[in-house]
Amino acid sequence: MNLERVLIAESDTHLAELMVIRLSNAGYQVTVTGRGSEVLTKTLDFEAGIIIVDQFLPEKDGFEVCYDLRKNPRTRQAGLLLLTNEVLDLKDLAKLGVRVDDQLVKPFNPREVLFKVHQIMATLRALEMNSVVGFSGWEALRKEIQDRLLTGGDFDLLFIDIKNFRIYNKHYGFSAGDEVIKLLARIIREVTDRLATPDVFLTHIHGDDFAIMLPSGEGSRTGEKIVELFNGEIPQHYMEEDRERGGLVVENRRGVVESAGLMSLAVAVIETRERKFTHPLQIKEVGEEILQYIKNRPGLHLLKDRRKE
Repeated sequence: MNLERVLIAESDTHLAELMVIRLSNAGYQVTVTGRGSEVLTKTLDFEAGIIIVDQFLPEKDGFEVCYDLRKNPRTRQAGLLLLTNEVLDLKDLAKLGVRVDDQLVKPFNPREVLFKVHQIMATLRALEMNSVVGFSGWEALRKEIQDRLLTGGDFDLLFIDIKNFRIYNKHYGFSAGDEVIKLLARIIREVTDRLATPDVFLTHIHGDDFAIMLPSGEGSRTGEKIVELFNGEIPQHYMEEDRERGGLVVENRRGVVESAGLMSLAVAVIETRERKFTHPLQIKEVGEEILQYIKNRPGLHLLKDRRKE
């Protein structure tokens, strides 16, 4: 995804040409399609970071196009600008799974489309992907949670932490630790890519802390699959002697020799249909509490929040 590449999906060739001129003169690389059925393929081929979609495209309307773009793992985080004939309530669209970043009502001046594209690009840059794993950070997730809470839609949220990661990182080094982070990110992406839904949001909060927003009802099943795959692959990240021993034997700060088992996952599952929240930090706090509980219980990997209030 390249934020300086813009795909325009507009069947009015004159309007499309005006937008191409304005955006090209501002330094954007631009390509155009006039058919809704071509948008996803062209977005993937062009690696567009921002897509301008007319609501009334032939063959496939703009709403369906936006839904498909959000559903595809390779395009779900692109910026979407919807061109409409009247002001629409974007929150109502979001309830239907059609999540766009902004809208522009026709007729408009070409300067307005440039301004909207600049805004979307600036927002996406501010929420820039983590350079190690390619996921968004906490601020992006916080905004997404807040938007979902406002629209009233239920969702599941997984908070994920790696048990014994700090000890492994200290013993094997930061480069080895980065490889473990990449392993977990790959597993998360592989598992969530199998979900045919636009309602997936992947986040690398910091260090070995991840969070995943999922459709309601998918949290436990997805978390269990991630745990299963991680536990199956993580032994290969240890030297043979540590693997056979079942972990590391290290000296703590007090000079006492301690044993630390192989790394494993702690996964907190929060379901908003079971418990109503009013703020993203409230959800994050609950997730962190559950993770701390799991990390202090050997053999426990996944726990669902059971509280109702």
